[in-house]
Amino acid sequence: MGSETEVVAKAQRRRFTAEYKRRIVREADRCTTPGAIGALLRREGLYSSSLTTWRAARDRGELEGLARSREGRKGCPRTRATRRSRNRSVSSGSA
Repeated sequence: MGSETEVVAKAQRRRFTAEYKRRIVREADRCTTPGAIGALLRREGLYSSSLTTWRAARDRGELEGLARSREGRKGCPRTRATRRSRNRSVSSGSA
């Protein structure tokens, strides 16, 4: 008996633009009937926690005029200094 193995592609994390988040938050704020927000979330395939997070970001002013942030972790200053000194050593030809 041979067993067949199905290879499934790795799921990718969805990324939402600031404009999409603002649109969904505005639409959710306009919902007045019971169940309307749930219907919106089901239609868009979103979790309520995403809406809660996006509302908090809006309240802090983080969604206004915001493009996708490209900043990452800065790292430990000591590590950055070590990396710089290694790079200088390599570029100057010493080991």
